[in-house]
Amino acid sequence: MRLASWFLIGGGAILCLVTFAGWVALNLFACGLHSGGCSLTRFRFRWEDTEALTVFVPPFVLGCVLAAAGAALRMASRQRQP
Repeated sequence: MRLASWFLIGGGAILCLVTFAGWVALNLFACGLHSGGCSLTRFRFRWEDTEALTVFVPPFVLGCVLAAAGAALRMASRQRQP
């Protein structure tokens, strides 16, 4: 159970990080395609882009659920030990 909990926690964290990195990469790509150019001082995330969020939110939520399930397994296995 301990190994499974670590896999769930690690897998969920990696999925969240990869999803967030994809969101940042998409925003940087869109900013670079803007005709006015892009600078780091003017760069901001486009949270109102619901089409992209429908792709990025489900894996991020799944990663959070996996990490939470792993943490719950880890806590449950700790409580069972004498």
